[in-house]
Amino acid sequence: MSNIQEIITTNFTQNIEYFQTHHKELFEKLAAYDHAVTQGYYKEKYELVYENGDFDVYERESGIYLYNKQIKKHTELSVKSIDFSTQDYCFEGFLRQQYLQEDVTFYQQLKQQNPLKSIASYVADILYITEQERVDFLHNIGKYIFFGVGLGRHLDAIMQKVSASCYLIVEDDLELFRLSLFCTNYPKLAQNTTLFFSVFENQSEFAKTSERFLKEQYYLNHYIKYFHLQSHKTDKIEQFYIATSSQADLKFLFTDYMRINTIPLQNIANGYNILKKDFYFSSLNEIPFLLVASGPSLEKNREFLQQNQEKFVIVAVSSSLSFLEKYNIKPNIVIHLDPFEASIKSFERLENLSFLQESILLFSASSPQKLLEMFPKEKSILFESNTHYKKDAFHMTSNCVGSVSYLFLLLTKVKNIYLLGLDLAVDSKTKSDHIQLHQDKKTLDTFFSSEKELLYKENLFEIDGNFDEKVFTTAHLNSSVNIINHYFSKLIDPSQHIYNLSDGAYFHKTKALHCKNIQNFQPLKAIQTQLQQLFISHQTKGFSSQDRQNLQNRFEYIKKIKADLLNHTFSTQTPKQYAQEIVDIITQQNALDTFELARVLDSYLYYILNYIYNFFDNPSTTQEQKEKVDKLLKEQIFSLIAYYEKILLAFKRVC
Repeated sequence: MSNIQEIITTNFTQNIEYFQTHHKELFEKLAAYDHAVTQGYYKEKYELVYENGDFDVYERESGIYLYNKQIKKHTELSVKSIDFSTQDYCFEGFLRQQYLQEDVTFYQQLKQQNPLKSIASYVADILYITEQERVDFLHNIGKYIFFGVGLGRHLDAIMQKVSASCYLIVEDDLELFRLSLFCTNYPKLAQNTTLFFSVFENQSEFAKTSERFLKEQYYLNHYIKYFHLQSHKTDKIEQFYIATSSQADLKFLFTDYMRINTIPLQNIANGYNILKKDFYFSSLNEIPFLLVASGPSLEKNREFLQQNQEKFVIVAVSSSLSFLEKYNIKPNIVIHLDPFEASIKSFERLENLSFLQESILLFSASSPQKLLEMFPKEKSILFESNTHYKKDAFHMTSNCVGSVSYLFLLLTKVKNIYLLGLDLAVDSKTKSDHIQLHQDKKTLDTFFSSEKELLYKENLFEIDGNFDEKVFTTAHLNSSVNIINHYFSKLIDPSQHIYNLSDGAYFHKTKALHCKNIQNFQPLKAIQTQLQQLFISHQTKGFSSQDRQNLQNRFEYIKKIKADLLNHTFSTQTPKQYAQEIVDIITQQNALDTFELARVLDSYLYYILNYIYNFFDNPSTTQEQKEKVDKLLKEQIFSLIAYYEKILLAFKRVC
């Protein structure tokens, strides 16, 4: 028994040291748990017992043993259940697609006419080779997930059989996970692999952890196997399915990134005003700002908005404009984010552009030229999103115009923020996800019918609501909720007060407030003049000497990666080594934080490398086939580089 005591003491001490060094957030959770128990705030539910030569967990209230005093048998059965099949206990982190030879020819020709018309122009030739055979069994498992830890005895045994490069360990019960620290030595498990932990995480936190796990060695995402401990809930499994289907680089593709990273160069060269990064609303501290987004709650609260519009600075997302014009609600500030020409409909639907005559128009620098040409040049003010071409430019980015508008108010230090129409959820009564006049409005009937309830379950799921305990949302809308809850909440200053007036999702550090309960503000006087003067005094144009030097640095980066790709020789390295070498060339010297092209190419690799890895990992793949795919991959990377470099050179001549 003394030997057992020594083992559990050593395990616990080494685990705590490991978490304190490598997983600080988890360490802090464990410390908070210990404090709660010590202070009597939390009564322990479990007891770690050692009987008949092994451990078990005794649940005090029910009198049940977690392993029924058969932990060794449980571990053996768990290991025996593990297989390498892609049909069971497996997530697919890719889009299934196949191309014929005639498709390859077509997309090669299309690429000559319009390089960014279709992603297939950059992937069809590779997938034509790699996706010929159906994969039913894996030869190696790259990533693996444990849903449920218990005492963790099965972890080491399964990891020895699987030998994955990355593991995600999920446990919802913090007390139970703490008991595993006595029985499982996590630093030993981490010696030859990468461990991610999701312990006692809510939905938003788990979404962020899943995103980090998927981004790590993303070329291993093709098939991700998992083990589910029967005593652990299935919620996190469902949430990880959502995470795989919501991967940013599989929704907003590398061709899209190329557009949003090159359009700003043209708009800057054309002499548009750029908002400076030192812009704040500090001189308007006591004035309430109302963000108007195009969710269902906007329509519900139309009368309130009509009657009180002069009491707020109204910041409207561009997709809400036709609704506002219909009811003669004039926005003080309009924000537009979308780089695609389809988004111009938000403005084309207006009966008269004079409706925006007094409004301040704040456009993303990647806005289409056709949109900017609808207004006098001096009327439009640009901000950078995803790019950093001008050092003194205001920069903000998010995945939808509603969330980026909320971010704008946070970054500019608005003290009193009211959110209306930022639902990011489906309305329970109207079944809509946006107002009637929104160009992309959908209803629940789009997602499911009474005949196919399963479709509803696959596309809609519950999250925490603002007024209601739970609301339904989609994976697309939920990605914005997760960004708001994980990132934006950290930006909120203690002096800022945010009131959520919408029926949709709950946002961290906001207060739910019905419109009828808002205090009766006095109408604002001459506020538009003050706003216009403030914006005019914080504008910049053109390129500074520092901007030009940074531009030159982009050319140096291009030169370096081209040389490295040319010098990279394909040999007999493992599929993982090959994929990582290509990624390292593109992301060298923190390129993702510095160069727009690096983010485009990384997005391309995120999309294509998992197919290549899976193909190379198949023993039946010949060396000749591997060399052919390697050649095609590098040709496609060079073509993306050439497209960007051509635009960059044209800009350099005029900047």
